[in-house]
Amino acid sequence: MTFAPFITLPFAHERAAPPFSSDADKYPDSVVRYFLDRYTKKGDRVFDPFMGLGTTAFVAEDMGRIPYGFEHDRERFEWVAGQLEHWTHIHNDDAANMRKYALPKMDFAITSPPYMPKHHKWNPLYGGDPAKAGYDKYLSRMAYIFKALAQTMKRNSFVVVHADNLYHGPHYTPLVRDLGLAAEKSMALKAETTIKWENPQADYTHTHCLIFKNTQK
Repeated sequence: MTFAPFITLPFAHERAAPPFSSDADKYPDSVVRYFLDRYTKKGDRVFDPFMGLGTTAFVAEDMGRIPYGFEHDRERFEWVAGQLEHWTHIHNDDAANMRKYALPKMDFAITSPPYMPKHHKWNPLYGGDPAKAGYDKYLSRMAYIFKALAQTMKRNSFVVVHADNLYHGPHYTPLVRDLGLAAEKSMALKAETTIKWENPQADYTHTHCLIFKNTQK
């Protein structure tokens, strides 16, 4: 399989954001459509351990794939599950607990995990628990989740991780690199695709997708 190092996609969302959330979601439907079109076929199981506002699940169903996933936030979970045909495949739980569920082996996974700047203490994977504060604990938890994800996938299946490097004033977080290193402990990194937006939003001109192959049995 060949991997495109650079592609151009439209930055567009196919559904309005819920009233409790911002419409500034930087994980548009076009990203999911691009990868599902190239890496999956109808009837395949598509997994997202960080469901968020359901972009992966909505696009998967629209394209005839079967979505599975996790979303820890109750409000987001209910909003997404309430609009899906396969709503029973979506779990309101921490993705780190996926081993506790009797999940079938997945054909493909694509996700945009919660981001954390390295100079912040508030860890989004633990809801800001002070005992779990810090970027190192965030990356350690991401590595744990990626390991569980690899065990959920079929052997030789692909996992795509969408990420952005973060700029906050004088602070810079190489999140694409760091998430790549965390996932590479369990899966083989095959490529990075940089996506340029056809219609960039303010300072958001491009994004990144890391492509992994699951080599675990």
